[in-house]
Amino acid sequence: METKLSQTPSDSLDTTHDAPGTLALRMTGITKRYGSFTAVDSVDLSVRRNTVLGLVGENGAGKSTILSIINGTNKPDSGTIEIAGSVVGYGHPLEAAEHGVATVFQEQGLIPSLPVYENMFLGREKRFIHHGILRRRRMIDESAKVLHDLGVEVDPTVATQNLSFGQRQLVEIGKAFATTAAHDAHPIILLDEPTSALSAVETDLLFDSVRRWRDRATFVLVSHRLSDLQALCDDVAVLRDGSLIAQLPISETTDDQLHELMVGRKRDIEYYKEAAQRDALGPVVLEVSGLSSAGRFQDVNLQLHRGEIVGLAGVLGSGKSDLARAVAGIQKSDRGFIDVAGVPLRNGSISHAIRQGIQYVPAERTTEGVILSHSVEKNLTLTLLDKLRYRGTAVLNLRRSRAMTQRWIDRLRIKAPGPDALIGRLSGGNQQKVVFGRCLEREPSILVLDDPCRGLDVGAKEELYELVRSFTESGGSVILVSDNLPEIIGLSNTILVMRSGAITASLESPSSAKPDERDIVKEMV
Repeated sequence: METKLSQTPSDSLDTTHDAPGTLALRMTGITKRYGSFTAVDSVDLSVRRNTVLGLVGENGAGKSTILSIINGTNKPDSGTIEIAGSVVGYGHPLEAAEHGVATVFQEQGLIPSLPVYENMFLGREKRFIHHGILRRRRMIDESAKVLHDLGVEVDPTVATQNLSFGQRQLVEIGKAFATTAAHDAHPIILLDEPTSALSAVETDLLFDSVRRWRDRATFVLVSHRLSDLQALCDDVAVLRDGSLIAQLPISETTDDQLHELMVGRKRDIEYYKEAAQRDALGPVVLEVSGLSSAGRFQDVNLQLHRGEIVGLAGVLGSGKSDLARAVAGIQKSDRGFIDVAGVPLRNGSISHAIRQGIQYVPAERTTEGVILSHSVEKNLTLTLLDKLRYRGTAVLNLRRSRAMTQRWIDRLRIKAPGPDALIGRLSGGNQQKVVFGRCLEREPSILVLDDPCRGLDVGAKEELYELVRSFTESGGSVILVSDNLPEIIGLSNTILVMRSGAITASLESPSSAKPDERDIVKEMV
C-alpha cells in the first residue's frame, strides 16, 4: 500500500504552536538563479531552535545552494531570511557569523601544518593582538576552553595533521562554536556531509557529541546517508529540482518514503540493475600476479574478464584503493606483474595504462577528479587535448571541443547551464558525470572506479549504476572499489575482500545468487 506524505511544506511541519523566537531560522520565498538555470525556486524553510534539521535531495536538488545562502557565500535573488525572528540581509560569511551561522564543510577547511588553536581562530587573530603582539597563550586558553566545554578531548597545541579525520571534524565544529561565541549569538551550525569519510566509531562519536550540543545550538545536517537522518534529526526537509517538496518530523517517515519524495518515484527493485548483469563472461582482459607494495598490499592475484565487474571490499586501510591505483598506473608496486590483454603494464605508468585501455575515476572527486574553478568544457577535455588538435599542429579545434562537451552533457544528462558553466557550481553527481564523460571519450576497455558514488544521493547513484551497466553490456570491464557493501554486492560479478593488504576471500556474486553482507563482513574484520 502506498503511503501518502504531504507535498505542502507549510502543512508538513506544524510550527504554528511555537511562540515568537522559537524558530532559529526561517527562509521565505528564497529563489536563486544562475543565468537561465534556477537552482532554488521559492523555498520556504523553517528550523526550530535547539533541533537538528536534515536536508536531503538528489544532487542538483538545491541543498548546497540553500546552505550557501544561509552561510552568506551566496545571496538570493529574492526572498527573506529571518534569524531569531529578525529579518537579516547579509551577503558574506563574516556577516552570517555575526548572526551565529557557521559551516562545517564536507571537504575540511583546516590547515594541517598549523596547530589546533591557530586553526580555531584563523582569520580572527586581531582580537588576540595587544600592542602589536599576538597573545598566543590567550588563543590557546580560549581554544582549550571551547573544546573542554564541548567535551572534545584534543590538545589545542597539537599540529592538526596529527589528528584523525574524526578528531579534525570535531575541531571544525569547535571552531564553528568559537566563531559564533565571539558574536554572542545562538549558534546555527551547518553540517555538510560530516560522516562521508568517517568510520562507524567516529560517526557514533560525532552523533553523540551533536546530541549533547543540541541544548546550546541548532543544526542543519546535509547527508546522503538516510540512516544519519534517522539517527540524529528531529525534522527533515526534502528538496527536488530546486523546490521544497516536504518538511516533516523524522519520526513520521521512513527511508523508502524519503526516497520516493527525493526522486519523485518509488525505489526501483532493481536498484543496482542486477537484471542487466552479465553472468556469461568473456576472456580474461586483465591479470594481476603476485603484486605487492610495502605497507599497502602484498601478493595480490586477480583476474578480470570481459564484461565483468570485480568488486574490492574492505575497511579503511585494507589496501583496496592502493591496489586500484596501482592497476591504473598511478602508483608503483614493488614486485609482481599486471598484464592487460597479454601486454605487461609498465610499473607506475599512467600513460601506458591509458594506451592499454584503462581509465581511472578517483575517490577524491574535488581534488583529483575536477578543477572546481574551471568550466565543464575545460574539465571534460582536460586530458583529451591530443584528440582536439588540428592534425600536425598544436592548435586546438575549439569547435570540436565544444561539440564534444555538449555531446557528453546530452548523453549523460548533466545538469548544467552549458559547457561554460563553472563545474564548482554543479552538484557532486553532475561533477562525477563530467569525470565519467572524460574517461569514456577515450573508449576504454577497463574502468577502475574508486568509490565513484561517495557523497552522492540515491538518484545520482542510480544514474551512475545505469552508466556502469551500459559499459559492461558493451563489453567493458570494471574494477570497483566501494565502502558501500550493498553497492559492491549489487553490482559485482566477483567480490574480493581485502584485509591488511591481503585478499582474504573471493566470493561469486551472480545476479541470481548474491552473497549476504555478513559473509563479507566476517572476512573484512
